[in-house]
Amino acid sequence: MGLSTAELLSKIAKQEKEVNNYKNVLNKIKTAAKMGIWEIDLATKEVYWSNVTCKIHEVGTGYQPTIEKGIEFYREGEHREAITKVVKEAIELGKSCDIELQIITAKGGYKWVRVIVISEFKNGECTKLYGLFQDINESVTYRKKLEQQKELFRQTFEFAPNGMALIGLDGAWIQVNKQVCKMLGYNKEELYKLTFQDITHPEDLSLDLELLRELKKGKRENYQMEKRYFDKSNNLVWALLSVSMMKDEENKPLYFVSQLTDITEKKILLETTLAQNERLLNFAHIVSHNLRSHTSNFSMLLSMMKMEQPKLMENEFFPLLLQSSTSLQETLSYLTDIVVMQNEVKNNVQALNLYEYVENVRLSIQSLVFSNNAEIENKIDKEIFVKAIPAYLESIILNFLTNSIKYASNKRTPLIVISSEMTSSYVTFSVTDNGLGIDLERHGKKLFGMYKTFHDREDARGIGLFITKNQIEALGGKVEVKSQLNQGTTFKIYLKNGKI
Repeated sequence: MGLSTAELLSKIAKQEKEVNNYKNVLNKIKTAAKMGIWEIDLATKEVYWSNVTCKIHEVGTGYQPTIEKGIEFYREGEHREAITKVVKEAIELGKSCDIELQIITAKGGYKWVRVIVISEFKNGECTKLYGLFQDINESVTYRKKLEQQKELFRQTFEFAPNGMALIGLDGAWIQVNKQVCKMLGYNKEELYKLTFQDITHPEDLSLDLELLRELKKGKRENYQMEKRYFDKSNNLVWALLSVSMMKDEENKPLYFVSQLTDITEKKILLETTLAQNERLLNFAHIVSHNLRSHTSNFSMLLSMMKMEQPKLMENEFFPLLLQSSTSLQETLSYLTDIVVMQNEVKNNVQALNLYEYVENVRLSIQSLVFSNNAEIENKIDKEIFVKAIPAYLESIILNFLTNSIKYASNKRTPLIVISSEMTSSYVTFSVTDNGLGIDLERHGKKLFGMYKTFHDREDARGIGLFITKNQIEALGGKVEVKSQLNQGTTFKIYLKNGKI
């Protein structure tokens, strides 16, 4: 039994409502996707743009351009030429197209759009063009920005002054730059067939692998080590290796990023320098030992001659010989001390309480302090420790204190103040006096030179500051001086922090 007229009308109305709902949903989707419709009736030359299409072009709703005007929205040059070609091929060949181009909106803004072109034919002739128009400016701009960043990374990676490499979790070379190839003597294709384990020195491999495991487990973010590789010719290559890890969104390891700096020449130079220093030290030991033997014999012969032939003392040259012999022995003693200084440091450095050593030296020269009516103030922090050899630290303090007393001004009571500062790596202690001072413009460059004196005193030998500076530097420290004539001098001594 068929439907009644009322039922049929109700069903039709319901279907129309569903169609309208579908159209509304479709329009909402198109709007959300910034997608509009366009049509061109080639017979009448009429152009239709939907509201979204008008909005994309930044023109008013209901705007109706001509075909020519519509094409003029495309950026002049390759974009306008491309849309012209697409339209021509669609009309002449029926060729559909989906293309991304750039337009200049009615308000002068540049915008990337997606244009879909479809042609409709009747009796072999194109009668209509239609399609979709979508605003893709955000996505294209973002994509191009990513492409630029990718290209920037590629350029930075490829032409970096140091070696750069991406290493797989299995140790395979994923990507390397020119500097890695130059350093190791392989081309890229040859390296990609190897793992880093294949060309690593066996003695360095276990440490490298352990550090990589710690990276993968998240125990460290990066590491750096000196490492040896074998190049294509099996020569040893030293590299300073820095490694970090790339992970995905779920924090899973992807690959390692390695930077390699060739330090082979520096290593060779260092080894050569160490070997030369060792030879020089041995030479100095031999020379000082042999010269000491000869000078001792010379001194002994002079003493015997003095005992056996007392009349020789009446000769004006003999006392000069005795004095020269004594000076020669002293010089050899000083030189021997300098020669053995570095070896002593290696084995005898301790953490020493600076306040206690200053106090002990102060007490040991109390008679000198008293006879010169001097005053010494020990302002060293009692908790400060320095890394030093006991004999060296005592000698350093003693030299600066006795120098301050020796070169006191006769116009005022001698005052010597010893203070301290502490940084993360060093302890600085200062010895400040109100004595004669030093003309640093005149004598500053030779202040710590051997046999250099700066005041007219008969007992000035010019050796104390020379020895003291060498002791400080042997301990890994340094010394600075500030001084003004007739006002006083401050020596600042830097020694390594004994609590580190």
